[in-house]
Amino acid sequence: MTERALERALSGIRALVLDVDDTMLDTRAAMTEAGTHAARALWPDRAGAHRHMAQRYYADPGRWFHRYAAGEITIDRMRLERLGDVARSFEVELPEDALERYLAAYMPAFRRAQRLFDDVPGLLAASDAAGIEVALLTNSTTADTSLKLEALGLAARFAERVVTTDTLGFGKPDPRVYHEVCRLAGADPAMSVCVGDSLEWDVLGAIRAGLRGIWLDRPDTAPAVDSASPGASPRGPASTPAVARVRSLAEITGVLAVPAVTAVTAVTAVPGDPGSRFGAAAGDR
Repeated sequence: MTERALERALSGIRALVLDVDDTMLDTRAAMTEAGTHAARALWPDRAGAHRHMAQRYYADPGRWFHRYAAGEITIDRMRLERLGDVARSFEVELPEDALERYLAAYMPAFRRAQRLFDDVPGLLAASDAAGIEVALLTNSTTADTSLKLEALGLAARFAERVVTTDTLGFGKPDPRVYHEVCRLAGADPAMSVCVGDSLEWDVLGAIRAGLRGIWLDRPDTAPAVDSASPGASPRGPASTPAVARVRSLAEITGVLAVPAVTAVTAVTAVPGDPGSRFGAAAGDR
């Protein structure tokens, strides 16, 4: 890979497909904040453990979110299984009405906790100026995605340009969801680039579906799930391509706004490498 890799990935594109969670929005922080509040409501006698409980829920070591994204289980089942994992891990009882109580405390706090990364507005403005359609592809539900976008004043902008797990009944990395978001954006997959924080879902999945991919590997972020855990992509080092990698969306903005050579890191994902975020796609997206 050369320094012109990012320019090549963006050359001639007609659509920019953005992941939402931990790409546009700081979902890790929002889930931790809201989850701490909800854990306090469920287990008030475990003072000092509530933030750790929220982090455990986000990490999802059982990869229940992956099963939900594949259309294997419902959103309620996914959430309940993750709460059960938290209860077992911290040796507390899971109340019979745990899900209802958890969501009643969690959702208002989650809405209040929504934050847009600072590099997002510039990217959207540059895309508009370049005449590039921007669409969203997320493994979250329609309801949760609407809550996030409404809280940030972005609902109207993406009203007809969002694909969630509810759209087709499953999510990334099924090739059909990438094709559907390209259809909504009115662009051929080959002229579309998918950008996101999950190498497995936002980049490799997109490439297999005929799109281009750019991995957003923000600094100071650790893997939410061990890349070697069950359910990680079966593609090994020999079949995993090198991909364009950026540390900030501002790097993409710079290329769209001013055609110039932009430094980009080449990375070959190796499942099981603790320094890689291969397959890290947790969160109650």
